[in-house]
Amino acid sequence: MSNTNSIAGFSGSGTTRNTFPSQVIATTVETALLINTDTSTTTAFVVVPTGGQILGAQTKLDVNANAAITTRGGREYGLPSGESNDQFSSASWDGRPFKVRIAGVGTAGHNGAQTLIFNLYQGTSATLGSDKAIATTGAAFAIAQSTVDVAFNFMIEATLLWDPTSGVLSGAYTANIAGGTTSQIKTPTVVTNVVASVTASGLSFLASVTLGNAASSTVTIR
Repeated sequence: MSNTNSIAGFSGSGTTRNTFPSQVIATTVETALLINTDTSTTTAFVVVPTGGQILGAQTKLDVNANAAITTRGGREYGLPSGESNDQFSSASWDGRPFKVRIAGVGTAGHNGAQTLIFNLYQGTSATLGSDKAIATTGAAFAIAQSTVDVAFNFMIEATLLWDPTSGVLSGAYTANIAGGTTSQIKTPTVVTNVVASVTASGLSFLASVTLGNAASSTVTIR
């Protein structure tokens, strides 16, 4: 039993490293969501920390932290604002539940009716077919429009459990998506695509979006 929460993640949109772009999508092919690098973009993976640290410029989840700090040193007493000692090892996740959440906003391009589906995957590959789908916003969410783009937002949150002995990743998830005057919620649902043979390094997660038609739309992870 514990009353301590530990949070790790990425936050912020923009054009610099470790921020999320306003991703333009104009295809009906399922598309992985991206994060910025120094020179371009790459698939956005959230990896359960196992003792290492994320180095480089990063927007802190703690709004009181100094986002300009790129290393853990530099002060005589204590660590820089918003920084803490590494708290995790692979044993930190042995039989202990944890949450993975993705949320964002966007604009659905107009071209008659548009639909949206967001999926959460476990895996380490930028090729979605090589990963395991573990959560979804559900059936295609319809945004009825013909002459105007419609803003929307979405969220998926999975509560997961893993241990190195069984190698099984399982759990449940909820999700919601809303735009215009309609919304859709996914009530707590079991992860039916139980993932087996998962090692500590496989506790890696990514997300995707699928459009119903190819009208140019945008998605920005928050």
